[in-house]
Amino acid sequence: MVLRRLFLDHPREVGESYGLHARHAGAYGFRLIGAGLAALVHALIPGLHKHTASRAICQMARELDGRATSARESRMRDAGAYDPGL
Repeated sequence: MVLRRLFLDHPREVGESYGLHARHAGAYGFRLIGAGLAALVHALIPGLHKHTASRAICQMARELDGRATSARESRMRDAGAYDPGL
């Protein structure tokens, strides 16, 4: 029960397998690390990476919002409560 909750429930909620969810989440993690490194370089040398971190974070926020919307619509459709005309 606990293992299912920890490893499978959330990926299923967003319509992914464990492996696919790990791949997507890991990719976002590496992108965030890259943005963080750019922000650290910018902190030391303000003339470098002036917009790199903020652009990356804004882009990821847009992507994640789209993924959340798709997952929510998928759950609604599966429950029979989805009307694309609304």
